[in-house]
Amino acid sequence: MKFLYYYIHNYLSLKQIKKLNKTLIKGEPFYTKANTIKTSTAFYSPYGSVKHLIPNLEDTAFYVNRESFGFNINPFLNNDIFVINIYDAKNQGEYKMHTDAEAFDRNYTIKLTLLLNLSEQKYEGGEFSLFDNSKLQVVKEFNEPGTLLMFPSYVPHKVSPVTKGQRISGTFFITGPWWK
Repeated sequence: MKFLYYYIHNYLSLKQIKKLNKTLIKGEPFYTKANTIKTSTAFYSPYGSVKHLIPNLEDTAFYVNRESFGFNINPFLNNDIFVINIYDAKNQGEYKMHTDAEAFDRNYTIKLTLLLNLSEQKYEGGEFSLFDNSKLQVVKEFNEPGTLLMFPSYVPHKVSPVTKGQRISGTFFITGPWWK
């Protein structure tokens, strides 16, 4: 593995962000059995219903994986889920330290987490951090709307409380065969 994370600024335009948010916020409520505190509102939609709004996402993810991580990953499927998380200052929205994983009865595992900053307005707080085996590292690059960020799902990460405004992020879990 070459990097702890990889990001692309301005991956999405504000116009793309608004269209994506409009579609995703109409999705189904997303509930997860998090082993930690998560105070965001979440919705999900099948990847197939949003992929036309982010047409190069799969190619970008495969490129980033090849150049930075080298994991054996699966193609994106139309019924994979795309999750939107809305962290609001009204309730100090946050997501405490956690890793991303799937149920143990699956024939695959989550290998990479792909995040998109879908915020339409400036916000304060809501910093995204990764634990790099020795310290917590704030990923300042992810604060800009339209930024794409990818990292191995087993790396502990968190979102600090939003103190002003609303932080919106899209999440797509990239799967692959179980680790060997």
